[in-house]
Amino acid sequence: MSDSFSRRNLFRLGIRDLATAWGQASQESSQKQAKNVPNVRPPGALEVEAAFLDTCTRCHACIQACPFDIIEVSGPLAGKAEGTPFLKIDQNPCHWCGTMDCVHACPSDALFMPDDGKVPALGKALLNQNKCLNAEGFACDTCVMFCPSDIQAIIMKDPFPEIDQERCVGCGLCIFHCEASPKAITWQPLAEPFQPSTT
Repeated sequence: MSDSFSRRNLFRLGIRDLATAWGQASQESSQKQAKNVPNVRPPGALEVEAAFLDTCTRCHACIQACPFDIIEVSGPLAGKAEGTPFLKIDQNPCHWCGTMDCVHACPSDALFMPDDGKVPALGKALLNQNKCLNAEGFACDTCVMFCPSDIQAIIMKDPFPEIDQERCVGCGLCIFHCEASPKAITWQPLAEPFQPSTT
């Protein structure tokens, strides 16, 4: 009985270790992927970083106006950019509100609303079909459901989602909610991203 008990324990230990190793590998993969997603300025930010830094008054009105509380403040290690707003797309994606409260709250036009009312995209979302759950036979349309209704940049074209790059604003909601591991959708910046520090 003791031999049998011992074998059972060894088996359970092996399964537990295997699960632990898989969990660690999955976490490392997620962390590695997160590092590939840069921080970006809020919607409507002046495209030239130097102009943004000169124009932003560090009043944090955009932060207070954001209904989803996703805009953060850069820390002292950001140098001249200290106190300026930014988004962590991979952790707190922009909801791309139809009202664009953050833009309208900015008193200095560091966040600027174009005359046509079309705020430029933050970046672009790219789909890797090989990593998509639909490639494994699952019927997944999570990215479609979470794409902002005012944008509707993702539609299903069986068996995969299709991202309309002309409509995509790079808000990151589809990436954040993608159920594949590693993520089947990645984020591509339109220009050199800002990399602030919050410490």
